[in-house]
Amino acid sequence: MLRERGLTVGTAATNDRYEDALARYNGGDFQAARELALQGLADEPKDVNLLRLAGKSSAELDLADATGYLEQAVDIEPDNADAWRELAEAFLYQNRLSEAMSAIQQAIELRPDDVSGLIDLGHGALASGRVDEAISHLTQAVERDPGSTIARRALIDVYRATGRHEEALKAAENLLQLQPDDVLATLDAAELNLALGRSENAVVEYARLTAIDDEPEHEVYAYHGMIQAEIQREQWRRALDLAIEATRVDRYGRTTDLLAFVVTEVFGKADRPAPSRAEVDEALAASQAEHRRLHTEDHGF
Repeated sequence: MLRERGLTVGTAATNDRYEDALARYNGGDFQAARELALQGLADEPKDVNLLRLAGKSSAELDLADATGYLEQAVDIEPDNADAWRELAEAFLYQNRLSEAMSAIQQAIELRPDDVSGLIDLGHGALASGRVDEAISHLTQAVERDPGSTIARRALIDVYRATGRHEEALKAAENLLQLQPDDVLATLDAAELNLALGRSENAVVEYARLTAIDDEPEHEVYAYHGMIQAEIQREQWRRALDLAIEATRVDRYGRTTDLLAFVVTEVFGKADRPAPSRAEVDEALAASQAEHRRLHTEDHGF
């Protein structure tokens, strides 16, 4: 968070000590950066860049005085949107959510075209249980920057987290119009169609995953999704064909029990005991959760 947005040297802080501190900060040596910034503040106590650097370094070190330095910075330069964002992030580090949201709001007012603040407000409102407010902030973010996949994905996630599957599906479909090969959005569309009982649509989306998800060994997850959809609508012969195909690409035997269950549904009980429907549902849910986890990690979520 704080580390990702590096400071740049301002006209009021061009001394070698500041430049050294900045280099240490951007290099990840937060302790050294803090010490150098504090040394600079001993000579220039109202230098905003030094105050910001001291606050950011202290936040990375999980020190309680981080917000104090950043509050001084915004007091001196109340129109500095970056300083307000840094103060908000420092408040978040300290789990001071309401103060963080107030600081983000200040940053948004100063820089209304920056949708990242609206996204942060949306996440903060959701964490506080204010669902409608969260949706409002994220909707504004999408309206201000329709091309922001981060804003659109955040809106999908909020709708899903609050059980608003129809709205989540619509948001996922809108994202897919912008990026048809977005794997995570396609997975959203597949899972949401399944949750809404639209098995045929779910099969279509899972089938698309086999074409657009080029990660090694991910094909089995898409097959499991299609199997789940066919089981949902009790198309057992089709589920059997898919289970056989899934075993072909499954290197770790995760489809063996699914195949045994479907074979039993098609041909009747066999000598080998088959898993129960509840066990199959649990296994399929675990497979889909694993697939989602792999792709959310890829996006840094």
